[in-house]
Amino acid sequence: MAILAVCGVKGGCGATTVAASLALLWQRQQRPVLAMDLCRQNLLRLHFGMAWDEDDGWRGRLDAGADWMRAAWEVGDHHLTLVPHGRVGVDAGRGAPKDGWLRDELALLETRDGQRTVLDLPASGVAERKQGLNAASHALVILSAEPASCALLEMTEDELVAGGLPPERILYAINHFNPLRKLDGDVELMLRKTLGPRLAPLPIHRDEAVREAFAQQQPLFDYAPDSQGADDLRQLATWLSVRLDAHRSEA
Repeated sequence: MAILAVCGVKGGCGATTVAASLALLWQRQQRPVLAMDLCRQNLLRLHFGMAWDEDDGWRGRLDAGADWMRAAWEVGDHHLTLVPHGRVGVDAGRGAPKDGWLRDELALLETRDGQRTVLDLPASGVAERKQGLNAASHALVILSAEPASCALLEMTEDELVAGGLPPERILYAINHFNPLRKLDGDVELMLRKTLGPRLAPLPIHRDEAVREAFAQQQPLFDYAPDSQGADDLRQLATWLSVRLDAHRSEA
């Protein structure tokens, strides 16, 4: 089973939006998908139309000693299972699961042929991020088209390699790209020289339809199916599928 950890090189890169989009696109291809939110902000669920005031999630159930998978929601046509993080108090980190908990739990789940798991990872320094990296077979790092991404690239890669991922399974994509800004093009060129084939061939363009779809709590592919952002995300999903399937055949 391919387990893809999606994270930003820093906050604000749009990693949660990308994670939700990949899960939705693969589901629409009739592929079984498990999408799990490891971020305490609990935002992944909103991309799937859950109510604003719904606060159930895996973390609260786990802390209460209950079955964490009881927090799962079936989305759409039965191919997508969503596990929200849920709302938790500020002291939730005191009883963090033991190292390797998520990896072991995912290994125990009954899976369908070809299933993919998408983990929405929190920022660096949070215990849930380590859980996700330990469980992942691959990582997708979302970069913004700005110099900070270049500055943080080596630190991020070192963290993911230390978490057990070989470099060839750490992939990258540029988000919020504006072709009218020269600096965006310069940053893309620098990242392509550094990352080579591990960087997605096309960036995800800055597109107002992405924010509008989230505000309406609709999938971008329903709200604006012909938008630039929707097309870019489809291209990314296809590129990732080739790499995930190739490594699966090697296993």
